[in-house]
Amino acid sequence: MRRLILPLCLIAGTSLMAQSVRMNGGLQVGLGLPTGDFADKETSNGEFLGANDGLGLHFGGHLDFNFTTHHQMRLIVNINGFASKKQDIYSGGFYDGTRQNAFGISQFGADYVYNAGSPSRGGYFLAGLNLNQVKAKAEFSYYGDSEVTQSGRVGLRVGGGYNFNRVFSLEGHLNSVAVDKSGADGLGYDSLTWVSVSAVFRFGRP
Repeated sequence: MRRLILPLCLIAGTSLMAQSVRMNGGLQVGLGLPTGDFADKETSNGEFLGANDGLGLHFGGHLDFNFTTHHQMRLIVNINGFASKKQDIYSGGFYDGTRQNAFGISQFGADYVYNAGSPSRGGYFLAGLNLNQVKAKAEFSYYGDSEVTQSGRVGLRVGGGYNFNRVFSLEGHLNSVAVDKSGADGLGYDSLTWVSVSAVFRFGRP
């Protein structure tokens, strides 16, 4: 009989924990502003390597695991796109035309979220890790595009937001993704960093 007590207690505790964790999902959409080298890095010839003052857009989905009123884990999937605002202009040489950079960042990760108030009202803070696939494309007006891809790049983000009600929040975060600087698929700098502002919509939150 005594041998059965511990397994039964473990099973009961696991069952209670599963019942206490409430899950809900949602969507997020927003803007991104490149910073650092990602915003304005240039080659020695003055050619832009980054997003050149261009804004980005992102959208995605998330799944929340609400352990308590204050503690939450969020799984996220985001698609980020950036296009350079400024263009390199070539003239008076072997070719005339323009070059513009575009970036696509596919992101999967997990955030720890701390609600200072409650999931339905008040501020919150977040910190998380993610894996990213980065595609950088140089679009030329005078010949074919050039594209490089880096997969499995580790990133992190920190930020916070405000829950207006149980279904809508506004949040901001700083994102940083480590990338290869050199090599055939190098980007010419060590990290992609940007600031995001998101509108977050949740469904099924109690």
